[in-house]
Amino acid sequence: MTSRIKRAVAVCLPLLLVSLLLSGCWERKELNELAFVLALGLDKAENGYNVTMQVVIPSSISSQNAGGTGGSGVPVVVYNFTVPTVYESLRKFNLISSRSPYLGHIRVLVIGEELAREGVGETLDVIKRSREPRMDFYVMVARKTTAENVLKVLTPLDRLPATKLFSSLDKSYRISSKTVAVTLDQFIEDLLLQGESPVLTGVEVEGDPEAGSEKSNVEQTDPRTKLHYESVAVFRKDKLVGWIDDNLTVGFNYVTDNVTKNTGHFKDETGSLIIIEALTSATSRKVKFIDGEPHIFLSVETLSNVEEVEGADKLDTEAKIRSLEEKTEARTVKRMKDAVEGISKQFNVDIFGFGQSIYRKSPKAWQRLKEQKGEDYLRTLPIHYEASVTINRIGTIDNSFLDEIKE
Repeated sequence: MTSRIKRAVAVCLPLLLVSLLLSGCWERKELNELAFVLALGLDKAENGYNVTMQVVIPSSISSQNAGGTGGSGVPVVVYNFTVPTVYESLRKFNLISSRSPYLGHIRVLVIGEELAREGVGETLDVIKRSREPRMDFYVMVARKTTAENVLKVLTPLDRLPATKLFSSLDKSYRISSKTVAVTLDQFIEDLLLQGESPVLTGVEVEGDPEAGSEKSNVEQTDPRTKLHYESVAVFRKDKLVGWIDDNLTVGFNYVTDNVTKNTGHFKDETGSLIIIEALTSATSRKVKFIDGEPHIFLSVETLSNVEEVEGADKLDTEAKIRSLEEKTEARTVKRMKDAVEGISKQFNVDIFGFGQSIYRKSPKAWQRLKEQKGEDYLRTLPIHYEASVTINRIGTIDNSFLDEIKE
């Protein structure tokens, strides 16, 4: 045996021996044995929880069914279980289904408002502990209704309601800044951080939930029942304490550097509206100590466009553009200030993470602030605001054509 052959045997033999230790597909499951849960709903029950699962029906969404045509039936089925613990609902599922629930494709988790007000920390443990979910799904609160009612509603543009909830939230916070897109991992992290409280977007049912669960709801040009996002839920630790409106949400997103796009308007000298849209925005945050006390400095830089001019006002000089920039800067500062002062006064909860910023800068200063102010530190914390806005485009025309319309 040559030395080359000996070296080859020395390399290959251990690999062959190691392969004997591999377990193979010992825990494999066939696709036809699984029920894919796309949305999970949690509500408070008298003795435990109401757990709602929105499960996809594969034959209804496949490109071709047995007859050779696209699926046209109801795309999902909703199961509801009243159980002492959330985990027991997964075991109870098999009493009514031949398939096992699989949580690896969850898109949204909906929490009923009643449960959110009582506290969700213990409820989320089973989901975080499970190895199936990927934790990149969004969490939201069913406002003025239950999670079960939300997950019953069929949606017209997106055949899978869970996909509609995920995609519309993912787009709305980027385009309008009037919602917050929070994954389960982020929500739990905010629960654990010092000096920062979590927030979640609220989802409402517009119309009758029972009518929304019928196939006819997606067969009309104006569905009787719709889902829409409304307000943002503010938490103290793991308990919901109240809601903030669109204006405060926009200010909150500016403070926390979560604004991608945002639209606002001004009135010109004649009372007509000029609409400005922020295309990009970045907020920097610094903690400085003045006379031993922490101060927060916020600075926003925004690139904006003029999107609409309703009157005959002319944007033909640099002075007029600069005037619009200054007005936009003042409005941005006002939005941030209103959000901080309004939320501080109404809830006294630090959802902005100012406390966490101080803690990262100086843990000792954070502990001293907590000892001196307790939970009221947000109300007396000095915050300094600054905004810089650049308008780089005013559209394809300099002036409105309205003043050229002939009698």
